[in-house]
Amino acid sequence: MFLKFETGQSKQPPSHIWLRYHFGMWGTLRVNELKTISNSTLYRARYIQDPKPRVVLTFERGDFLAFYGCSVQQIDSPPILDDRTDVLQDSFNIGKSISFLRQEKPVCYLLLNQSHFAGVKNIVKNEALYSARIHPMQMGTSLSAEKALELVKAARNFAKTWVEDGTAYSPMGTLNIYCKKTCLLGHKVQRDMLGYGDFTRITYWCSLCQPLQSTVPSSELQAALQLPGTSGEKNPDVVDGSPNLPTAKKYPMVVLTETGPGSNIYA
Repeated sequence: MFLKFETGQSKQPPSHIWLRYHFGMWGTLRVNELKTISNSTLYRARYIQDPKPRVVLTFERGDFLAFYGCSVQQIDSPPILDDRTDVLQDSFNIGKSISFLRQEKPVCYLLLNQSHFAGVKNIVKNEALYSARIHPMQMGTSLSAEKALELVKAARNFAKTWVEDGTAYSPMGTLNIYCKKTCLLGHKVQRDMLGYGDFTRITYWCSLCQPLQSTVPSSELQAALQLPGTSGEKNPDVVDGSPNLPTAKKYPMVVLTETGPGSNIYA
């Protein structure tokens, strides 16, 4: 969610501040009410006191918005939205997405790039890779056009099913790999933080159903992944990475309001 605020004196041209609210997997927004143990099944089971909102925005007439479980960042401006990059839209550009996938980076990293796969988050990534039987750390350059298309279709299908059947705290009852101990065929599921560069996400995969195909990475990629033979020995399955997100910086810590004695709400 992107919100725009105007600042400055009345006699001067207003300046603008953009805030980006990222709800992640469990973030919520409440209107004119605060989350309490009594009105939240999730918190009632895990906490003994009322949860604290991340931010509360109060308006002139007394209405307010309470944000929970989200990150808040100040950005220069929101990204330009394009329906052709939204996996839920009929106008999604499949051809362009296939071309983007076929580059020399791990597919688990490429699939989370919101500039090309808007709407594909971590659970969708895991389920799509398992459905297409592709190892998370498989290089995109090793994918055939047919295999890349299979992966794109799997991501779109799962994302659409999630939107249609999901609930607030239980995305779907038919997850095949995410948070599972065994896959559909009974094989042990692997779990690790995988990605590229400084960007990693928890990843689940079956090493038997999703074998890593042999590829020879370039020297530049070897250095980035710290594969054996470069400086430092590191498991090639354990890598960092970062998707193409808008340039942002942490919003300064400012007390916005209070919900009770000693419970400051910070942005």
